[in-house]
Amino acid sequence: MWKWKIKAVFILLLTSCIIKLWVWYRTPVVNPDAFEYIEQAKLLYKGSLSQAKNCGKHYLSLYHFLIPIAYKIFKEWIFSARAVSFFFAVITTIPVFFSFLLICNPAAAFVSSFLFSVNPFLSRLSSEIIKDQMFWFFLNLGLLLSIYWLKRNRNLVFFLLSFLSFLCSSLIRIEGLLFAIFSPVFLLYLSKKKKLIYIYLLLILAFVLTVFLFVPDIQKIYLSKRLGLIYFIKKFNLKRLFIDIGPHILGGILYVFSIPYFVLLIIGIKKEQFLHKIEFKYLLSLSVLSISFLLIFFGSLCYSKRYLAIFFFPSFFFIGPCISNIIERLESILNNNKRSAIIFLCIFIFFSSIIYNLKQRRAHAIMYKKAGQYIAKIQHGKFSTILAYNRRINLYANERSLKTYCKGRLLENISIFDLGQKKALEYLCKNHIQFVFWESDKWKIGLDSFSFLTLIKEWPRNGKIFRLYKVKLELCHKK
Repeated sequence: MWKWKIKAVFILLLTSCIIKLWVWYRTPVVNPDAFEYIEQAKLLYKGSLSQAKNCGKHYLSLYHFLIPIAYKIFKEWIFSARAVSFFFAVITTIPVFFSFLLICNPAAAFVSSFLFSVNPFLSRLSSEIIKDQMFWFFLNLGLLLSIYWLKRNRNLVFFLLSFLSFLCSSLIRIEGLLFAIFSPVFLLYLSKKKKLIYIYLLLILAFVLTVFLFVPDIQKIYLSKRLGLIYFIKKFNLKRLFIDIGPHILGGILYVFSIPYFVLLIIGIKKEQFLHKIEFKYLLSLSVLSISFLLIFFGSLCYSKRYLAIFFFPSFFFIGPCISNIIERLESILNNNKRSAIIFLCIFIFFSSIIYNLKQRRAHAIMYKKAGQYIAKIQHGKFSTILAYNRRINLYANERSLKTYCKGRLLENISIFDLGQKKALEYLCKNHIQFVFWESDKWKIGLDSFSFLTLIKEWPRNGKIFRLYKVKLELCHKK
């Protein structure tokens, strides 16, 4: 049995790698948040923990600490950060597969995990420089341990391990706290250990108070005005949620789960399968909890498809029994050939999922990479500061440099040129900005009349013009 499991895991990981490497290749430019993640990682690499906490996003997660480790291997910051993201995106398939083995038969577990491994939403984010992929892994590891505790072994060790896994996920993304706090409550309730819930809640309260009192950074993150539950409730707008954001949420759910998921769910669903199994009651409880939280969050603050992950992961497992029913039907059509049924479903899933990621992503941002690499070349790898519409040009210009520029927002202040030559020069001198990257469709004014700028390169592209100017910083001393 274990030989089959090892082969299945190998196929799933290989498939996940192929899809995600393709997406990596078709995403030649990193996401905008990458600048801040890498700036903080550079400071951690140099051992400047206090500086790193105050640079960029003002918090550090487990993800930040792994980038410097990867950098020691690959010696390139962007590649190292993407490699960490890619690694966790791929290995998340492992706890998902073993969770499916606990709730449905092996054939359905494999096909369901195959559907997970090629999911367009997860594949699309797999090479992004964000902390989400690491969050996915610990969240799904917690789900696996919880389901195992419910189904196979009511040992306290697995209960605690599931809690610790969810707690690790909360150190990466705050949403993990929902699972860390409420998952044990659902587990104890469903296993008819209701009296232990009160003891657990008292322990949790004591733990939370201790952490909040003795770890100031946790207070900053979890008690800030922007993240407080009272703030969410005050800002909540029902009309905004259902009229303005509602269609986006529905579209986001359709995209995050993918059309193949819903096709298989509709074809194979039999509602009675979900009513009597304890693990589905547990997963349903987490799904309701997470979507309730998200509706409050979306109606109060902002909407992003990425945040739907906490609803996606517990809800995704409902596909298992549906796929089991479909395999049974296909077996009868294919003369009881289960292998052919599995192959047929996997082919359908693969090709219906890959169409989401055929198009090249961020083609409009390729010039940031191209210009940044050009600056790195003419500067021979020396640290450079560039004023541009987007900081990614600075990221690519300094990919091999260990220096940082924590005042990243200053590098995007292109409106300073609207105030005239004197103010613009003062700003460039004060912030020691060496280059200015101009885009014809982003800037209100041209820069040829500014005497302290020298045009060194021009790129015409798709009807737009991009220009790189060098700042005459020697004029700073003559003001």
